[in-house]
Amino acid sequence: MNSPMGTLIAHGGTPPWLPRDVAEGRKFAWWAQIMFMLMAFIWFILAIVSLVLYVADGGRASLLVGVFGLFAVMICFLSAVFMKRTVIDAIDQGRFHDAKNDSMIWILLGLVGFVIPSLFLILTYAKLGDAMAAQAPVGYQPYAPGTVAVQQPAPYVPPPAPVQPQPAPVQPAQTASTGAHGHQTPMIRCKNCSVQFPQFMHSCPNCGAPKE
Repeated sequence: MNSPMGTLIAHGGTPPWLPRDVAEGRKFAWWAQIMFMLMAFIWFILAIVSLVLYVADGGRASLLVGVFGLFAVMICFLSAVFMKRTVIDAIDQGRFHDAKNDSMIWILLGLVGFVIPSLFLILTYAKLGDAMAAQAPVGYQPYAPGTVAVQQPAPYVPPPAPVQPQPAPVQPAQTASTGAHGHQTPMIRCKNCSVQFPQFMHSCPNCGAPKE
């Protein structure tokens, strides 16, 4: 079961599987965390003393040192805690690239703590960079910016709808007794051959007998 201090401060042991440069970088990161904790304690003492002097004798300088000291305590303490998670734990998990990039953040914040933590973190950054450079393949060079063209996906075009055959127009059936306009034509029967023919004709179209 891990103790509360074990969750805040990393252990000083180095995993045996780490490369030599990475192992050295982890040691520097561990010392940087110790320096953050030490600087937090020193700033806390300075802040308390400065605030006591301000209450006793007054003076703007004592107040400024006291306020800045409290601010530096928070920066150093939080940097020590989160540096363990982002740098030391990342190294123990094999995420060397993430640890190298995150160490830059704590290098800048380490300037609050008398620069000592930043010096150790600069060494950590350099060791991690050497380790990753040694592991890169021979002749490997990353793509230069702008040389990789990203192909845009083609827009989706829906398939054409199937063509439905047009039904043939239905012609109205016409009977012999129906005209072009659908009106029924009067018919008469020939008395000679009994063939029906339109009434407007003067003779039977079958036998030629005149209409009576």
